[in-house]
This record gives sequence, structure tokens and C-alpha cells, in this order.
Amino acid sequence: MTSVVPFDQEAHQLNASSQPNETMVEDYDEFRRPPILEICLKHQSATQFAIADAKVDLNKNNLCPCCGQPIILTQLPLTASILDFSFNGPGVSLYFDFLMFSAVLISTFIIICGIYDLIASSLGDTCHKLNTMGELECVDNFYSKFAKANQDNQHPDIAGSVLNFITTLILIILLFLYRKRINLLANKIDEKSILASDYSIIIENIPRDAKEEEIRQFFSKINNVDYKIQKICMGYQIQEYLRILKQKQEQEKTFTKILECERLGKPIPPRLPNKLDLTKTLDQLAIQLDQYEDNFQNSFQFSGVAIISYNTEDEANAVCKFFKATRLHLILSQVMRVIGKKDIRRFRDNVIVVSKAPEPGDILWGNLGVTLLEQYKRKLITNLATIFLLGICFGILFGLSYGQFSLTDTGKGEQLSQAELIAITILGVVASVLISIINNILAIIIRKFAELEAPTTKTEYDISAAKKLGFAQFLNTAIITLIVNLVIVKEGEKSYYAVIKQGGLNQDVMLIFITNGIMPWLMTLLDPFYLYRLFMRYQIQLQGQACNVNQQEANEYFAGPMIDLSKKYAQLGKTLLFTFFYAYLLPLGPVLSLGSLLVIYWVEKILLLRRDSKPAPTGSEMAEEMIDFFGEFTLLLYAIGCLVWESILNDAIFPLTWVQFAIAVLNFLVPIDTIFDIFWKTEDISTQEFYETQCFKFWDDYDRRNPITAEKAIETFLKNTTALPQQQVDGRGNIVIKNQELKKQDKNKRAKNKHNKED
Repeated sequence: MTSVVPFDQEAHQLNASSQPNETMVEDYDEFRRPPILEICLKHQSATQFAIADAKVDLNKNNLCPCCGQPIILTQLPLTASILDFSFNGPGVSLYFDFLMFSAVLISTFIIICGIYDLIASSLGDTCHKLNTMGELECVDNFYSKFAKANQDNQHPDIAGSVLNFITTLILIILLFLYRKRINLLANKIDEKSILASDYSIIIENIPRDAKEEEIRQFFSKINNVDYKIQKICMGYQIQEYLRILKQKQEQEKTFTKILECERLGKPIPPRLPNKLDLTKTLDQLAIQLDQYEDNFQNSFQFSGVAIISYNTEDEANAVCKFFKATRLHLILSQVMRVIGKKDIRRFRDNVIVVSKAPEPGDILWGNLGVTLLEQYKRKLITNLATIFLLGICFGILFGLSYGQFSLTDTGKGEQLSQAELIAITILGVVASVLISIINNILAIIIRKFAELEAPTTKTEYDISAAKKLGFAQFLNTAIITLIVNLVIVKEGEKSYYAVIKQGGLNQDVMLIFITNGIMPWLMTLLDPFYLYRLFMRYQIQLQGQACNVNQQEANEYFAGPMIDLSKKYAQLGKTLLFTFFYAYLLPLGPVLSLGSLLVIYWVEKILLLRRDSKPAPTGSEMAEEMIDFFGEFTLLLYAIGCLVWESILNDAIFPLTWVQFAIAVLNFLVPIDTIFDIFWKTEDISTQEFYETQCFKFWDDYDRRNPITAEKAIETFLKNTTALPQQQVDGRGNIVIKNQELKKQDKNKRAKNKHNKED
């Protein structure tokens, strides 16, 4: 592995001329101007997707005062295994694994069906016959020659139908095996690190007037068993605090613009407020924030959500198991309440929901306390808004398709001019590029919709956004294109002709395959927002003491872009759905999709290891939800595609195609994921280490993520960490104490059930 070059030497040279001395670093102020470049560089190093250097002693110079992360890191090689990403939790590792599994699914189709379909299509001459007969203008090019429509379609392709049926069965087996692989990978990754979430549970629907001491007493002794609680992190309704904080950050940016105008000698635009008034506003906002933070227990209402960390992981698991409520438990609870018996699973009179806590960085603290009913209402509104957006997209694409139709509608037997052929092709290219642009706009809008749903965790947000975005982009890309091509036809024209003609469905879909194979990784490489960050980094270093950007803004500019799992999964899901829906019609399309996925894998892996910043650790829930959602829809749409295209291209549908469709529908309706969880899913193996010996090793913890307590918690963590003797960090970022006879820090795991023993 290659070590990241520490920024200390470079920062020292820059600070000699333009920055305050190191003593200023200890008093971290996120809104100070000019920013301390040394802190910017430390934050840049600390946020890289890399492992803490095991040979470096920890002290205040080797920790970022902004986030408390170590700044001396070890870069992973570009050939690193996804298991080497375990220091960041399973989330990123499983995304790259899902990416490669998507390539495996497409490769399976190519090997079983694709090669046969390409050969059979290339040997056909339907396009040439139609041109000779003068019935249709059909250009004999690569996408028409290797299209299923070019094959002899007077009779069903029995061999092709059999291969499609076999492919469906194999895909079902692969999806099942991959569910097991995700489970095993997540457990293996969890074994490589000890995190705060291992010891913690999250409780919802606690009475909102409950106090911390009452919660501690209730969860310290359950069913006559004593449990040792180490920490309780209370969730508060902090929407007003976050609103003021956001307002202050926006006003700070406005203040930066005013200072920049003064530095350049330009007049201040009338739309900007007076500098003196803005200064007073900023001071008032700062006072309000300080008042909230200094007296947060009395300033905020309890949200009904609390996170409890026990001394052992077994204790946390036991509490979760005790409160795990099935429908039968809830019914019995109601019965006991009616007959006057106390249910010990209730907190006072509330049915509480208890589960293992998500990672600290996964919690959206501002959404804690939003009721389930309110979340359902918001989801309904956002779903309706998404449908409305798709309607607008349909109108735009319908207009372009109608333009193509107008150019081709010259009357039967008339030949299209060269200019008309070029115009039709250009309109097809414009439509495919426009679809890509619309998909990017949809990504931005649907992500905003997901925020409005007020999910409790970032994973819930990512899952909601990925499902909506992936399926919406598929509808926009595949289904709308299909509808406009089959609806806009000449009077009496066969649907078959709408597929194979110049400017028809074959051409439109192939152009989308090409665009979809290039745009995702190209846009990732040429990220305009990252280029702007580079420009701002240069400006901050160039201006030195004259820089008007505050410390928080400067830190954000120096940090790399963060991988967006919701957008990445949506792109993958859309590619899978689109590829398999049109695989029967255009067998060359899956080859292009496979090549695109391979390029995306290496582009994103290189950027992650050399450019991006590390995201907050997340669990395996995202990958599990994505394979359940997109995996089952892929099978269903593949079967629907075979049925639709066979009915359009042939005079009859082969019976085995109906059987394939029935199996896909059954697979979609049966809760395969639930059956898998009951019979085959293996549970995580508990660590035997104690929280009290491990807590100072956590680089991420709940009080350091809670916006109300974060600043003081980070300060306390830095003081406690630097006060410990002769500290080093291991390869996972955990602190190692020298000259102490502690137990080996690797997890000593024990099997919890027979499935673990068998594995």
C-alpha cells in the first residue's frame, strides 16, 4: 500500500507567510476568516477514502480539529479487494460487489442467449426484403442487422424461446445465491472492525415527556435481568436549530460575497444586504445557536427516539430480541391491556420499537420524531409528484418522436432523401441525449422528494431515492420510448414496421444503449462541481490572509466529492431493467451495457481511492433492498420483454414463453427475501470486547454526530484521546495502547446458531 504524503510540510511552508501559528488550531472556529490553511489540508487528508496509518502516534497535530479523524493515512492500491474497504462499513464494499454482480447477470444472458441471437439475427435479411419490396424504408446498418427483427419472424424462434427460459431459471438461482453472498460479505466485513453500533440499540415511540434517568432505569433491568448501560444519546426535535444553523451558513456565504466585492474594488450589488446589518444578524444567529447548545436539554423537546449503548454486544442483541414484536405479540399486547395486565414490552402505555442502532453517521438527526403517519403522507405526495414529472417527460419525447414521424411520412413507396435520413438520425440522437439529461434532472428532483419524506436514516433516504429514481429513469428511458414509437404510426402500418423502420424503435433504443453506456462514467470523470472545488482551492491558497471564505466553506472545498450510493444504485438498477427488457429485441445492447459496467467499475474505484472523500459508514441494508427490488423487477421485465417482442415480431407466441412469464410473476409475488431471512440468513457474531475498553477507539460515535452535542463531544474526544499514553492506530483506525496488557483487538467471535457453525 502507498502512504498518503502528509500535508504537514506543505502546510508549514504556507503558514510561514500567510497563516497563524499552530496555537490557533486548538481554538477551532468554523466561521473564522481568513481560513487556516493548515486545518483545510488536515481536513482534506482526514476525509480521504484511506486507512489510518498504523505507525503514527496520535497527538493534536495528527488529528483534524474539525472532525476528529486522523490525518496520516495509508492509501489502498487500485487493485485492492472490496474487503479492504471494511474500515468504512459494508455499504461501499457491497455497492461495488453489486456492480460486478450486475455484470455477471448480463454476461449470463450474453453467453446463453445473446451469442445465439446475434448470429441468428445477422443471418437474416428481413430489412433487405422490405427495402426490395418497397414496403418500408429500412437502412441496413449495424443495429438493424443485429436486431431480432432482422431474423426470419414468420414462425416463433423455438431455440431462442428455450434459451430465454433457461436463462430465467439460472437468473433466479444466481439472485438467490447472491442474497447469501451479501449476508456472508456483510458479516465478514463486520468482523474486521469494532464500531459503536455493535453495542447500541435504537428505541422509537418513547413517551416524549420521558427523562433520560427514567429511560436508563427501564432498559437497565428487563424481565429480571440486569444490563449495564454505558451511554444514552437522546434524540431531540431540532428542526428549529437546524433552520437557524442553515440560515447562518447562508448568511455567512452572503458575507463572503460582500467581502470579495470589497477586496476586488467592485460595487456591492443592491440585492445584497448592508454589511453592518448583516454583521448584526450573524451575531444574533450565533447567540441563538450558543443558547441552544449550552442548554439543549431544556431548549428542545424530546423526539421519542433514544440510542442506548450497552457494555457488551450480547446485551444489546438480547434487548433487541426481547422487544422484537411480531404481529402476534402486538395482538397479545392489546389483549393484555384490555384485561388490565401490564405488558413489560411497553414503556408506560406506548408500544416501543427496538432494533439494533444504525451507524452514527447514518442517522438524520433532524428527522427524529417525525411520525409514521406524516412520513406516509409525504411519500404519497412525492410519488404523485414523480408521476407528474414522468408525464412531462412523456410529452417532450412524444414531440420529438412526432417530428421523426413527420419526416418519414412521405407516402407509400416514396424514397427518403439523404437530408431527411440525416435529419431523422439527428432527431434520434437528440432524443437519446435529452433522455440522459432528463434522467439527471430527475435525479436532482427525486432526491429532493426523498428528503421531504423525512426518513430517520441516510440508508432509508438512499433506498427511497434509489427505488424511485431507478424505476422513474427506466420508465423515462424504456417505456416512454416504446409507447411513443408504437402509438405514432401511419394508418394501417403494422407494429412490426414501427420497430424496424428508419427512425423507429430499433434505432431509438440502440442510440439510448450507446448514450447510456458512455454518459454515466463520462459525467463522473468530468464532474463540474469537482472542477469548481479545484478552482476554489487554488484561490484560497493564492489569496492567503486576503481570503474571505470562512473555515467551514474552505474545509468543504478541500474535501473531495462523496460517493452518492442512491444515485449509483439507481443508475445500476436502470441499466439492468433497460438492458433485460430490450435484450430480446436488440441482443447487441447487453454487450454495450456490459462494457459500460466494466468501465464504470474501474472509473469509480479509481476516483474513490484517489479523489473522493469517505462517506459515513453504512450497513448492508441498502444492498439487500436493492437486490430484492431491482433483482426481482429485472426478472419480471425480462419475461415481459420476451412476451411483448415475440408477440410483435412473430405471428404466434411459443408456449414456453408463457411458462417463463408465469415463473417470473410467481418469483415477483412470492416474498423470496422473507423466506431467505427465515431459513438461510446467518446472524452477525458478537464481539466479546467490552464497550468501556473500546469506546475511546471509536472514530465515529452518536454524540459526535448529534448536531447539538457534536462540538463539545469532539472536543472531549480529542482531549481524552491525546491524553492517553503512547497511542497508535491500527489499520482499521482503532487506537492501540502501548505498554498495556489489553486483549487482542481482533474480534473473538463465537457462533450464535447452527447456521454459523455450518458456515
